[in-house]
Amino acid sequence: MEKVVRLGLIGCGVAARELHWPALCQVGDALQLVAVCNRSADKAQAMAALAGGIDWYNDWQSLLAREDIDAVDIVLPATLNLEATRAALAAGKHVLVEKPLATDADEARAMLALAAAHPERVTFVAENFRHAWFVRRLRQWLAEEDTGRPYALHWHAMDTMTHDNRYIVSGWRGSQAFPGGLLLDAGVHYVAVVRALLGEVVEASIDVSSVDPFLGRYDGGSLALLTEHGAHASLNLYFSTAGHQEWRMVLLAERGSAEFDGATLTLRHGDGRVLRETRPDDQGYAAEFRAFAAAIRAGKGGSDFAEGWRDMRVICQTLAQPGTRVRLGD
Repeated sequence: MEKVVRLGLIGCGVAARELHWPALCQVGDALQLVAVCNRSADKAQAMAALAGGIDWYNDWQSLLAREDIDAVDIVLPATLNLEATRAALAAGKHVLVEKPLATDADEARAMLALAAAHPERVTFVAENFRHAWFVRRLRQWLAEEDTGRPYALHWHAMDTMTHDNRYIVSGWRGSQAFPGGLLLDAGVHYVAVVRALLGEVVEASIDVSSVDPFLGRYDGGSLALLTEHGAHASLNLYFSTAGHQEWRMVLLAERGSAEFDGATLTLRHGDGRVLRETRPDDQGYAAEFRAFAAAIRAGKGGSDFAEGWRDMRVICQTLAQPGTRVRLGD
């Protein structure tokens, strides 16, 4: 029987409670949550109680000092990722850190340097879309069916994020310390899917919108992407829409097409066959925890911080020159 990875949780906000904890309950054979911390003692206590009365702390140094904790799940505002990751690696822990990897390009490079300085540790970014069932199914469909080359992806994601939305109520996305705003925070999800299905993005441009300052400097934008294989994608991501909601992805291949509306995946073949698939899913959270635990159990260290940076750089480097086609660099 393989060893269960003993996990500490840093940050007990809504994402930890409603997204990470339910996923951890599904993977108890691989990961065991043994302690939590939050700077607000009441949140730490509440999370500890939710997890069955485990230990809690109100500072991460106390949690990191425990020798029986193998890894940490960092679920903090992105503005704290670098500081918390540095402390966790210095304490000898493997790290899973919530996306986006960092606040900007400079901090992302500092995160990459930290991972490189600790090659014996597993350092992962919690980009759940990379592990979501619809992405895994589309990758399988493209590899195993006679679909031909995928050449385009178009995604409309439009919604109204009100100030009382529990996922944004803390307001850190609107701070000067996070210049990309909600567009960067949410946008990395969509870029990750483009990269998973079409290959590495090599050129991009962006046109931005700034409607609600609470959501940050940029709360919407339209991205045009070109990949290394000549495929292209458009991402229309707007989070302050008035009276309009839409979430729809269309993938085009030479001999087939696919559509996903957030619940149903429709696969269409050139010969007229149509398949519609739905399945219970947590948007990839349990799968990413299993991948994290498997990497730790392999005992070889390793990092996907570079993946998190490649998701980020598409937005960060185009925001530096809005409206201009940018050749992406490292």
